Formats: sequence, C-alpha cells, structure tokens
Amino acid sequence: MSMLDQMGQMKQLYDKYKKLQDALKSLIIRSREDGILIDMSGEMDITDVKIEDETLLSVENKEKLETAFINTYRKAKTKAQQISMEKTKEILGFDPQDMLGGMMGGGMPKIPGLN
Repeated sequence: MSMLDQMGQMKQLYDKYKKLQDALKSLIIRSREDGILIDMSGEMDITDVKIEDETLLSVENKEKLETAFINTYRKAKTKAQQISMEKTKEILGFDPQDMLGGMMGGGMPKIPGLN
C-alpha cells in the first residue's frame, strides 16, 4: 500500500471520527428513576434535570432526593455508554475496544482497511 493510499484511508477514518463526534453531541439519552429525570448527551454531559416528584423537595426528603439523583445519574451514564458504544461501532465500522486490546497486548491496534 502506497503512502498516498494510507493517507487517504487516514482521512476517511478522521472523517468517520468527526461524524461520530457530531452524532454523540446530538444524541440525548433520557433516564427516569425515583422521581428524577435526567437527559444526558452521548458525550456523557447532563443536558437537563427535572424533579418530577415534588415531595422530594421537602427538607425531610433531602437524603432521598440526593440518593434518587445519584441513582438516576448512574442509570443515565450506563445507558449513554452503551448507546455511545453502539453508535461508535456503527459509524466507525469496528469496535474501538478491539484497538485497546491490541495495544494492551503489546501489538498494534487492528483498524480495518489500515492493517
């Protein structure tokens, strides 16, 4: 494979990563748990929080509110990670975790079309 071919493939890979980045920014994952609603982007940024159960707003329910927020956040994060990984595989055409496995094993990462 010539250097020009490799550069072309690297450009294609860069374009795919850019497309992935844009897709993850616009992806919104919603999680609802214990009276709390959290929207999170595919980049794991919280974009919105709603307290749907207003009884959580009383001083007596402070701990319950804190626990509900943590539980909802964890659920949203797990969901966002799963959906982001699926989107990554879909757009890039390979599983980036396979690359990490190759690097951790001391070898070169395997990127379809490049090696």
